[in-house]
Amino acid sequence: MSNKPVKGLKVGNYRITPLGLIVLAVLLALIIGAVVLVVVRPFDKNGDVAATNVLPPEQEVSEEEEAEVTQAPTPTPEPTPTPEPELRSATIRSLGEIAMQQNLLRAAVSGNTFDFSNMFSNISSVIGNADYTVADVEGSLGGTTEYSGSNKMITPPALIGTLKECGVDMLMLANDHALDGGFADLQATIQNCNEEEMDYVGAAASAEERATPVIRDIGGINVAFLAYTESLNDNEKNADAAALEYGVNLISKSNAKKDIDSAREAGADVIVCYCSWGEMFNATPTDSEKKIAQKLAEWGVDVIIGYNPHVVQPATWLENKDADGNVRRTLCLGATGNLLSDQYGKNDNGIIFQFTIEETEIGKFAITNPIYIPTYVWRSETEDGKYDYRALAVGQWLEDAPEGMAYADAARMRQVWADLQSVMGSNVATVAAE
Repeated sequence: MSNKPVKGLKVGNYRITPLGLIVLAVLLALIIGAVVLVVVRPFDKNGDVAATNVLPPEQEVSEEEEAEVTQAPTPTPEPTPTPEPELRSATIRSLGEIAMQQNLLRAAVSGNTFDFSNMFSNISSVIGNADYTVADVEGSLGGTTEYSGSNKMITPPALIGTLKECGVDMLMLANDHALDGGFADLQATIQNCNEEEMDYVGAAASAEERATPVIRDIGGINVAFLAYTESLNDNEKNADAAALEYGVNLISKSNAKKDIDSAREAGADVIVCYCSWGEMFNATPTDSEKKIAQKLAEWGVDVIIGYNPHVVQPATWLENKDADGNVRRTLCLGATGNLLSDQYGKNDNGIIFQFTIEETEIGKFAITNPIYIPTYVWRSETEDGKYDYRALAVGQWLEDAPEGMAYADAARMRQVWADLQSVMGSNVATVAAE
């Protein structure tokens, strides 16, 4: 037997031949390959990652869940603070008396028509320079009977349109000449106001209208207007029953307290009352005026404006206590004087009176800042023997008088400025140029 040594790897008592080593290496390679197939993702034939994966498959997600994941959460909006309501205010102007006497009618007539526009041409911008303007025209403006500017005051209805163009919003119809043209002409006056879209107070076309409060929204404030006359110049003696029942508000035939209460119940924030009262050309308030004013103030009127004397009477504050014991004040002007008339040389003047309604807190109002604008009636003779009349706001012409005004008229106008300040004083109202 040969002693040639045997080739191979000896492990203990065993020897692995070269062939065995090869087989062992192949087996190890196969095991390692299997492990790689398990751990590493194989590639497909195109070199892309194969669909199979050793990682856990992703779960299917619904559209709603996907939207919740992809969309950013909407932040909760902060509530918008409620804005504080603005406090309201309104200015109201009351013109002096307009008495279209005979010479003024002659100055305005042209054929069968009347044109009053020149008489207001220098003051129209002042008249309308407020939130609301009220005028008093003595007598009726119905156009159903002969015009008169003497003892009876019956004025052509063309004046309504002229005043409307100047900025007048309301006519006060309860004056002592209201029935000068009869009840029919007063009713026609109301119709003419409606056609011109001019508000009116103190007269009514029916009992129903008489019982309905006159309330206007001025700057968001509900302002009620009342108007009464102390006299009808004895025209009530021959007047129709309806004329005194609802046609014109005669104080002795009216229930002012009921009217005031009705206005409040209808939502009035402020009540303004006009009164035709007192004595002609008397600058001192009569006892009757004082009694009427005091009662109106006690019953809840906030502002009282007087007409009829054709001269200016001063303004005062009337004080009363309400149900809670709080002091409430009523502004009372005795009389406005004349804005336009033929009372030349003495009663050729008046004031435009203005006050402001201020909301002091929500739903509560005060009357503030009363002012007065002195006015003057400039009368000049024309070539045809008539007169030309112009109403002027005096403060606008103190330095330079209107062209063509005579020296004597300019001096008179400046005297009016001083006189009216003396009458009005400075405790209640402030003088203004316009």
